[in-house]
Amino acid sequence: MNLDDAVIAGANRTAETGAAAGVVGWAMQVNWIGWAGVFVALVGVGVNLYYQRRRDRREQAESDERMQALRERVRS
Repeated sequence: MNLDDAVIAGANRTAETGAAAGVVGWAMQVNWIGWAGVFVALVGVGVNLYYQRRRDRREQAESDERMQALRERVRS
């Protein structure tokens, strides 16, 4: 597991924890807990999106390089 995968997994857990805290705060009618939960969930989602896009770009670049290498092998 590389760093990006670890960060994505941690961001997912953070978003889930924040969402759970938001629900608990809403159920207990304690506004600051609800807002803190929403904030934590949004931060987790933001971090997750950033690292997912980064991973997607890296995988696309690797795929492009493999396709180019295959095309060169076929031509020769």
